[in-house]
Amino acid sequence: MGAGSHAGDDALDAALAACAALATRLGTLAASPDRAEQQRTLLQLSPALQAASAALARLETAAAAPPADAAGDALTGLADHAGLLAASARLALQYPDTPLMLVAADVDHLRHVNDAWSPATGDAVLRAVAGVLRAQSRPQDVLARADANLFVVALGGPVSTTRALLVAERLRAAIEGHAWMAVGSGLRVTASIGVAARAPGESLDAVLARAGAALQECKRGGRNQVRSQG
Repeated sequence: MGAGSHAGDDALDAALAACAALATRLGTLAASPDRAEQQRTLLQLSPALQAASAALARLETAAAAPPADAAGDALTGLADHAGLLAASARLALQYPDTPLMLVAADVDHLRHVNDAWSPATGDAVLRAVAGVLRAQSRPQDVLARADANLFVVALGGPVSTTRALLVAERLRAAIEGHAWMAVGSGLRVTASIGVAARAPGESLDAVLARAGAALQECKRGGRNQVRSQG
């Protein structure tokens, strides 16, 4: 059994212990006929809830961790979907009181680029978009190519939806303003970008789906836009 397996077992044991302790206190609370005592007990549950939440977040990190030999996305050098899962879980641990903000960017008309120029040009576009995202992001942000021409930026730290939308607009403008003529003669590239905040208890894939839904609204609205969803 490798180190990753031991870490996963430790995280599972800690999560089970924290949840068992919380369940015991909740059982005592439910059995009490005294409303005043119930209120006092509820008000004292915060440390147990925080401990359970932290233990579950560590378990999620252990479960989502990619294999030791995982190399991320070979084309762009960004994290892949598995790396995004693990990194997002770490951000949740680092900023437990802040909802994770995801910015999902989809390259517009990439299939047309592949057909009208070449698949090699399409790959060059994806590498260039990755470079733009790196240049525009902060060290605490997590960058990933989650699927085909879909890029995701997980914003580290306390970031409001308003701020995330400003970041997304800056990314959109930077992609549009990149020197695409150096990649292909007559080439113009834009991106549609969706923003979503991860709700408490929501899986990463669920919030990614909501960011994707906002992104699809951009596509239907003419592309090269930024929108958010709840």
